[in-house]
Amino acid sequence: MIGRGGIHCRALVTVAAGAIVMAGLAGANTVGLRFNATPSMPVGFWQMMSNPAQIRRGEVVVLCPPDTASLRMGQERGYIPSGNCPGGSEPLVKPIAAVGGDVVAVSATGVVVNGRPVPDTAQLSRDSAGRPLMPIPAGVYAVAPGEMWLLSGHDPRSFDSRYFGPVPQANVQGVARPLLVLR
Repeated sequence: MIGRGGIHCRALVTVAAGAIVMAGLAGANTVGLRFNATPSMPVGFWQMMSNPAQIRRGEVVVLCPPDTASLRMGQERGYIPSGNCPGGSEPLVKPIAAVGGDVVAVSATGVVVNGRPVPDTAQLSRDSAGRPLMPIPAGVYAVAPGEMWLLSGHDPRSFDSRYFGPVPQANVQGVARPLLVLR
């Protein structure tokens, strides 16, 4: 039979383990680790490398999203967790699909970059809770120098440039590499 002390001890150990995990996640950011909990990229730990002089298409980056109405709506709806970026959001972990000089064509069926379709990028009219989404207008966009488009084909429901358009490269904090992630 387990006495009251045993139950109390297990509860204390559980709380302590939870506190250690939370402290580890919080401290991970200070040593270049990012924990991604959103389904738009594999969930798990990503190693953030220094910010390269030249951002390249195909790289996965960690960046603070710009404080725009679309991104604030994403944060209010829980697509983007709260964090320490300007505007109060957490940094995003997203792949770069287009950089300055590229041409992006957006339609309801998906996004095409420089004539190549990006898989699983069809714009959705509603989120998983049934709320209407406001994707950027269909059309052809020339990506300006210093801007990039972020598109995640990992999850077709990813909240990315299909809904908030291009973002400044200056917002990139570093390049991310998967360290310990679930596929």
